[in-house]
Amino acid sequence: MKTKIKDVLIVGFALFAIFFGAGNLIFPPYLGVFSGSGFKKSMVGFLLTDPVLPILGVIVTAKLGGRAEDLGKRVGGTFAKVLGTVTILTIGPFFAIPRTAATTHEVFVSKVFPGVPHWVTAIVFFSLTTLFVMNESGVIDKIGKYLTPGLIVILGLIIIKCIINPIGEMAPPAEDTVFLKGFVEGYQTMDALGAAMMTGIVVSDLMRRGYIDNRERLKMTMGVGLVSFILLALIYGGLTYVGATASKIYTIQDTRVEILLGTVHHVLGNLGTILIGVAVSLACLTTSVGLTAICGDFFSTMTRDKIKYKPIVVMCVILSGAFSLFGVEGLIKAAGPILTTIYPIIIVLIFLGMIEEYIKYDLTYKGAVIATFIVSFIQSLNSTFNILEGPMGLIEKLPLKNVGFEWFLPALITAIIFTVIAKVISQSNNKSEQIS
Repeated sequence: MKTKIKDVLIVGFALFAIFFGAGNLIFPPYLGVFSGSGFKKSMVGFLLTDPVLPILGVIVTAKLGGRAEDLGKRVGGTFAKVLGTVTILTIGPFFAIPRTAATTHEVFVSKVFPGVPHWVTAIVFFSLTTLFVMNESGVIDKIGKYLTPGLIVILGLIIIKCIINPIGEMAPPAEDTVFLKGFVEGYQTMDALGAAMMTGIVVSDLMRRGYIDNRERLKMTMGVGLVSFILLALIYGGLTYVGATASKIYTIQDTRVEILLGTVHHVLGNLGTILIGVAVSLACLTTSVGLTAICGDFFSTMTRDKIKYKPIVVMCVILSGAFSLFGVEGLIKAAGPILTTIYPIIIVLIFLGMIEEYIKYDLTYKGAVIATFIVSFIQSLNSTFNILEGPMGLIEKLPLKNVGFEWFLPALITAIIFTVIAKVISQSNNKSEQIS
């Protein structure tokens, strides 16, 4: 029993480290400034999309088999590959990896070395990423091993000190939709997108520790998820509170990086700003290395090694370096429409995966995904190009719009319709077989 608890804690901390991308730290303080005295509602919304959704994604994917493609396999093999490709590009060279370099520049380099241009930071950052990804080295593992606890200590000090001595009084919420803002802001962490990809790491490690039985391993995965959830929730929730106490000092016109650094400076002074700048930068490097390696593995495996790992990695860091020049806020804005489209689909697949054994027909999955995609895609097109006002007007009237689940009713109705169609087809096929 003691061994199991120890393994749950060890693997739980490892899963926490995987999800705990330093770039994610810029979102909770901003959300706190946005919501002010309504920070509890926005915090709940944020925590639902991170860490609740990513942890559920890990558990469900482990339940379905433990491979990244298992989450979407019942919709179809091609769909699973397309979803995997879009996901890996999003958490890889298009948005998440570039954001690690952009965050490093804005949080640390530009403050300590103000004369250094962004492109120099990108070259140095991704040269180091390439060096660590290409060569077997224990350096990056050691950085990650000691860095995560160090960053937790720094953040813990900030949160505890702010609870004891708040930065200031909380302002009224900037808008009424604080829960929805928190829910959507959680999309930007991209953790739920990577959940299926990360599950293989957890499953492999548990198997290495001797948990071969599927049922026992699933129970262990649940325990691992709980440990990771508690750690992430404490940090994200605490930082949201910190931002809320600074809501009369900063506004939503300030950038997320400015708010993060400003709140840290108010709590710990210049030393705190430097400490968190160094820690965040090193954590961003470990995240960049990990995601670049995952990207290389994914595409080399998908092409059955027709495209080799190293050329993929080189292309990944080149693209990431170029996109990082858009800056943190630019990358967040560009990622918005894509995340608005993908995230509801991931949520639907996680929900369906939780009751997978009770769903008889694959068409049920397809119906739910099609309806969800249509709703979220219309929303993305409308927010990006200000078009499709007619369909958008209908979506605005859907139930649960105020909590970000406007796709739920269309997905449910379409899933039921497709289930009926599947049942009729199945009965027709059975009759034909009996006749023949």
